[in-house]
Parts: sequence; structure tokens; C-alpha cells
Amino acid sequence: WLALEDKIDLSCFEDVAQLPLDHVLSIVAPDAQFNVLVDGKNPGDVLDSTRVTKEIHYISGNAQLRQLVLPLQRSIPSDLPVVAEGRDMGTVVFPDAPVKIFLTATSEQRAIRRHEELKKRLGEEVTFEEVLRQVIERDCRDSERDSSPMRPAEGSCTIDSTECTIEMVVDSILERIPPEWIPETNPSTD
Repeated sequence: WLALEDKIDLSCFEDVAQLPLDHVLSIVAPDAQFNVLVDGKNPGDVLDSTRVTKEIHYISGNAQLRQLVLPLQRSIPSDLPVVAEGRDMGTVVFPDAPVKIFLTATSEQRAIRRHEELKKRLGEEVTFEEVLRQVIERDCRDSERDSSPMRPAEGSCTIDSTECTIEMVVDSILERIPPEWIPETNPSTD
């Protein structure tokens, strides 16, 4: 998003890797919801837009950039309960996390979910076929890249969510978490 806003050539790894050096990146946790701020601003839903996700492979495959932001990602205090999502959270960012979940679903099911998200939450008009193509291409790129390829982390539990509702997935994850770690309110029922 920031590289696109700054009109940086995404294929120029050096220019992209310079971004965190030219901007102030910080993590804040209002109401126990962690957010990454760029120059004090939350980029919000724009990070999930088609415009950004189509180009994200330039960022995720940039080893220099990944090394620069890794300390920021790891700066979250270890005594806080954290749920981190991303394609290398359990393998690279938090390899010693006590609970690691690798969520999977068929490309088709993830494309259905993504298509709905683009239409409902972001108001984007895109065909299902285009979304499916993007999902398949991203999976291929992410699993074959040299820097932090997408794969299950050692010791992780794989959950196939293809036929599951979000409530079923949350319940399945909660079954793998020690009861004393779970707050009084159960997120699957709230």
C-alpha cells in the first residue's frame, strides 16, 4: 500500500526495502486490538483491497524488507496474549509460539470467501473467476518463494476450514488452547 502510494517501482527491491527507513512504523494496541501504524496512521481496510493484494508478492518476497520489519513484528510484549495471522507468523516471526495453527481451505472456497469480502466489506466489483485466479497465483508464489515460503510451522496444527463456518474454526482453535489462556468471554459465542 505504502509503496503504491509513494509510486515506488515494486520490482526494485532496494527502493521497496527503503520504505521502513523513510517512514515511522509502530504497533499500538487500543482495546487489545493490535494495529500497525505508518507515520501515525492506520491504513485500515486498504490493505485488503485488490489493488494491494495483487501486488503483495513484491513485498512478501523481499528478504531485505522482511528483515527490516521483523524486529517490529517481534516487539509485541511476550507477556500479552497475541493472535497473529499471516503466512509466516509461525515459521519466521513467532517460531517459538506455544500454539501455532495452519489454516487451510481449497482455493475455490477461499476464493468464494474473498469474493464476498471484496463485495460486502470493501465494495469492490470483481468476478469470482478473477479472484480464484489471484488466489491460486498467490499460493503458488508464496509457497515457492525463497524468503519465508508459506508452509506449516514445525509443531503446528493444521485445520482444514473448507467445510467449516467461522464459529466451527474458532471452536476448533479454542480446543487447542489451554483453558487458562481463554478469557471469560468466549469469542465463538459473542
